[in-house]
Amino acid sequence: FVFGVTIVFGFLEEIGYMARVSYAFDGSMAKLGLQGKSIMPLLVSLGCTIGGAAGTRVIDSWGQRLLTIALAWAGPCAATFAVIPTLASAFFGWAGILVIILLFIIALIHIRITATIFGRKLAPEEERHGLIMELPPYHKPRWGMLFKQTLIKIWGIFKKAFSVIIIVSVVFYFLAYSPDGGIEGSVLYKVGIVIEPVTRFFGMGWQTFIAFVSSMVSKEAVLGVLSAIFAGTGNIFDSTVGAATADAELGILLTTAISKPEALAFMIAVTFNIPCLMAVSSTYQESHSLKWTGRIAIYYIATALILSSLVFHIANIFM
Repeated sequence: FVFGVTIVFGFLEEIGYMARVSYAFDGSMAKLGLQGKSIMPLLVSLGCTIGGAAGTRVIDSWGQRLLTIALAWAGPCAATFAVIPTLASAFFGWAGILVIILLFIIALIHIRITATIFGRKLAPEEERHGLIMELPPYHKPRWGMLFKQTLIKIWGIFKKAFSVIIIVSVVFYFLAYSPDGGIEGSVLYKVGIVIEPVTRFFGMGWQTFIAFVSSMVSKEAVLGVLSAIFAGTGNIFDSTVGAATADAELGILLTTAISKPEALAFMIAVTFNIPCLMAVSSTYQESHSLKWTGRIAIYYIATALILSSLVFHIANIFM
């Protein structure tokens, strides 16, 4: 996906179309403290946040580039919508579509608030300027140069991303490991039991909280981790790194073990959590700032937990 996004962005820029798209959306993006060049990375992030982060390279200002990435994290990616509709339909049936609509509404509000918070530092008012650019004529792409630049960009992204993923995967392996392969013997289980009084405040039991933590590594891991915990299929580590699949009757098991308010809080938490580990790595790759990457990550973890807590306690009143 990242290769496809990078080459499409390069192609649009090469033929002269990217400048016209940026110009058309400059007024809309200005309301968020951004230039028109941010529109394409934000749209691409609905498919993959990693690709959206890579697409910000066309933005001239470092601050606006990082602000664009920060806002892109708020948009639910394709991996999120491989998980959330399954859970929404299992717990709410036909009303699951209302949950999806709610997520989009929260995402739009989230983007606006995030732009206000981070925009003060990354794109202050005095540094915001209108987009002044010369629209280049349309012309045929130089395919050789396009593929060469794309491969160079892709190599830079994945070289940094895989080094981070290997480290985190090793750490997560030891946390999730147990001699018999079951959840009860793992460090995560023991920690989960201890911190459950705290996680309950955020609307999640230790089981759903562990799945929430796994979503930081990969959104696709959520169903597999839930299956490993509730159905006993596979183990936590295999589920997190994508080597295990969800049990076919997972929906039935979840609805008997988890209340609707907890399920709704969990879906909110997963949706607005860190997109994935590679997205974090890609953000660092594009920003070259560990401090700002950490700030954005902590911000999203905190807001995900705050939102889940609010939704859980409100839902408890009506459900």
